[in-house]
Amino acid sequence: MHNYGLAVDFVIVIVSDDGKRALWTEGEKWTSVAAIAKSLGFVWGGDFELFRDFAHLGMSGGISTRDLQKGWRPNLVSRVASANSENEAERENG
Repeated sequence: MHNYGLAVDFVIVIVSDDGKRALWTEGEKWTSVAAIAKSLGFVWGGDFELFRDFAHLGMSGGISTRDLQKGWRPNLVSRVASANSENEAERENG
């Protein structure tokens, strides 16, 4: 999915006595980020059964890698943009 722009990997950076270092172990911070991402429609690699990839977030729109190789592309809609539009409409309507 990364090759098609439909996935990203992230890292949680913590500050330690020796400067900045990456935290790659599962914990509350990872699951907090994952919960936010999942609420926006992402799939979290920490939920994978065969290989738990905590850093992975993807959004394929239900299209398989095989379909992507055939040239198909998902029609993804931003949930963030939709939520912002709804909030603006609520403010305008009182």
